[in-house]
Amino acid sequence: MKRYVAKAMVLTSLTVLAGVPAAAQIRADLGPIHIRIATDAPPPVRYERQTARPHRDAVWCKGYWDRQDDRWLWRSGRWEQRSKWINAKYKREGRAWRYEPAHWSHQRVVEGEDYQRWKEQQRSDRDGRQDRQRSRDEDYRRD
Repeated sequence: MKRYVAKAMVLTSLTVLAGVPAAAQIRADLGPIHIRIATDAPPPVRYERQTARPHRDAVWCKGYWDRQDDRWLWRSGRWEQRSKWINAKYKREGRAWRYEPAHWSHQRVVEGEDYQRWKEQQRSDRDGRQDRQRSRDEDYRRD
């Protein structure tokens, strides 16, 4: 009888402890969110089954592809405390992809260093093309 009660208590404890991480949400402000640039498109979005809502004030945050170094990494969907969740955004810019990670509305979004360098290079290339065109136009007028 004692073994039966002990087993039941252990199983109950393990069940309760397994549910704690899903319900407990720890939020840390890790600084601003950086917009980045990628040379390849994100893979197709994965289908995820939404789990049961842990409490009334929880909001579902969809899974998304996150850019880590030079590859795409899937971040699974999860329940979070109610707040405005902004989904990840992927936008084609010329031959590259602009990536804005998913974030909370209260988080600051800034352009990452790689995106700033890429944007400056695009601007420089465009200015060079415009200078060459002006030079050709001036040569044409002289003739």
